[in-house]
Amino acid sequence: MPCDRPIQRGSWGLEIGEPLFAPPGDPHLKFRETQESDLRIEDISLRVDWQILRRLPVSRAIVFNYKALFTPFVEFRNEPYIPRLLARILRDGKEEVMKYKGTWHVEHKVLPALDYWASEQEEKGWVPKDWKERTLDEDPFFPGWNR
Repeated sequence: MPCDRPIQRGSWGLEIGEPLFAPPGDPHLKFRETQESDLRIEDISLRVDWQILRRLPVSRAIVFNYKALFTPFVEFRNEPYIPRLLARILRDGKEEVMKYKGTWHVEHKVLPALDYWASEQEEKGWVPKDWKERTLDEDPFFPGWNR
């Protein structure tokens, strides 16, 4: 791996709260085992880990680092296209990938919210009613991502 070519990727998931680190045995991991009926949509966040693997120039050692970013889930209500796109991913994503993502514990709350917000966006004219949920062919973006 050359020093001037770090490898970067983003990994996402849906979390209750904003846990930065949950080692085995951490009480926060218990949240993933149930679908709590009293869970508030305001307590759910999208977590994106920007992960970078790079080689240091002097020692030639390889370093892995990441930065966790949390976005309150309710912010997607005002993001055109995102509710329909995320609902599609949660419903139709490959089973093994979705198990890895570990979203089951919040799906009972986020899917109805996403469906409602998608309908709102169509009614407001933010998203065409005939829009087919997908990302663009050339990049993993949605229409209007660069505004």
